[in-house]
Parts: sequence; structure tokens; C-alpha cells
Amino acid sequence: MWFPSFVIAEIAIYHQIYLIELNSHSSLQRQYTGFLKTPVLRFIKSDLPYGLFKLNNYPEALPEDFKMPHPIRLGQRMEVFMEVALNQEYQVLSKNLQIIHEKRTLGEFDFIIQSKEGGRPIHLEMVYKFYFLRPELGGDWIDQLQGPNARDHLRFKLEKMQTHQFPLLYQPETLPYLNELGLKRDELKQLLFFKAQIFVPVHHSLSSNQSGFTEAISGYYYRLQELKSLDRPELYFYIPFKNDWVAQPEEATLFEPFEVFYKKISVTLKEQRSVLFWMYSAETQEFKRHFASWW
Repeated sequence: MWFPSFVIAEIAIYHQIYLIELNSHSSLQRQYTGFLKTPVLRFIKSDLPYGLFKLNNYPEALPEDFKMPHPIRLGQRMEVFMEVALNQEYQVLSKNLQIIHEKRTLGEFDFIIQSKEGGRPIHLEMVYKFYFLRPELGGDWIDQLQGPNARDHLRFKLEKMQTHQFPLLYQPETLPYLNELGLKRDELKQLLFFKAQIFVPVHHSLSSNQSGFTEAISGYYYRLQELKSLDRPELYFYIPFKNDWVAQPEEATLFEPFEVFYKKISVTLKEQRSVLFWMYSAETQEFKRHFASWW
């Protein structure tokens, strides 16, 4: 499709302004705060052969000289924030350590850390996910949590952790990497840090066997036809860029009436992409976040 040169120039300027704002210190601080406030997903202990990691002491503010690498995916941004949070209490011995054998990458360790007070080093795997609750899938609640675009499943993620990610420590190919770090394999403790935002169907009532994730519920997800129930004069909407999905909605955002929002989000859903949106009620002065689902 052909565009006049002045339109291309305007798009380029807008993109540059967006990148500057997205990576401004205030914007990054909002994302970091959202990361910290995202609940840790709690599991039934019998499901896991490894322990769960908990952040006890962490800085609430990003360093003044903090810079976010660009371009990186949302999950990688969360790892950068995690490193900031870890630095107060732990020494990061290694980050994103790739285990390569005969030019083939066997896997990667997210973090190897050790308390600044000493003690056993920790192999720490970190996960940050958005999930939809799909009761129609049946089984346990772990079986019912699926990614917004229906490709990622919590059960599959946990199985990969159990069968590949954590056993990688005990592969012979890993030993040279540990030796280089001055670490002994049997000394390492293996822990998982799993944060998640969970969205449930509109008007869904949780059953007793779904109580294991209630702290992580962030809002509802709406299919296209269900969004029309939000067509009310007191409600205003905003579709944030993906890197801001982790952030809390804020008052300074330019919220739009339903008609404008619905046209924009309809285009996105037709492209088969689920998308998070923020909603503001002028009546209650509350900010909420929900998802629109394409399927």
C-alpha cells in the first residue's frame, strides 16, 4: 500500500516519540512497580519437585541511571526488572547462561544467585505470564489456565520446568559452565519464581477447586460480542502498548469513549490477537484492566 511521504514522516515521528516515552524513567518505573505488585502464583507443593522462591527485600524504585535494553520482548523486560529486585539481597553470579554443546543450545539458566550474606547458591528460574481461565477445558485449575492467544498452557510450562529446565543442571554438558563460575552442582538449590496475571470469563464464579490462584486474578476477559455490554456513558477505555501490560492504569492516560475503543479493538481481534485494555469509570473513579479475546 502506498503512503504519501508526509504520512510516512508523521508515522516515523510518532514511533520515535512512543519509544522515548516507553523507555522514559517514569514509564519504566510504572512497569517495574507493576512487576513488583504482580502476585506470585502459588502451587500445590506435591506438583513441584523444586521449591518456590520469594523476594523479601527489594528496592521499590529503579536506579536513577537505569536503562532498559532495546529492543527486547516483554518477558525479557521482566527478567531485567527481576535483576534489579534481586540486587539488594543477592549477588547475581550469572544471568541467561546458555548451555551449548557442539554448536547446539541445550537450554538456559535464567539466574544463578547467592545471598550477599552467604549460603547455598541458587539456580533460579523466573516466569511472568498472562493467563485466561478456561473452565471448559476441564481437569484441575492448572489445566484450565491458557495464554491469551491459546498457545501457552500452565500445565505444559510446569512440565517443561520439571522435565527439561531444572534437570539441565545435572547434564554432563553443564559441568564446564559451573566450573567456570566456581560452583559445585550438588551445592545448588533449585527454585522457581512464577508471577502471573490471570483473567477469568465475564461473570465467572470461582469453584472451590479454583481457589489456588485467586490472588493473581487481575480482571475479566471479553469476547467481541461481550464487549458491547461495556457500552455505557460513564466508561472510558485505553489500549496500552504491550510493554505497559504489566503497569497499573493511571489517571494521566488519554481514555476514549466506547465507540472509538470498540473500532480499534475490533481491528486487533480480527487479526487474531488478544489484547489487554484499561477501563476507567467516571462514576466510581476506578481504574480496571481486562482482556479482549479473539477466540
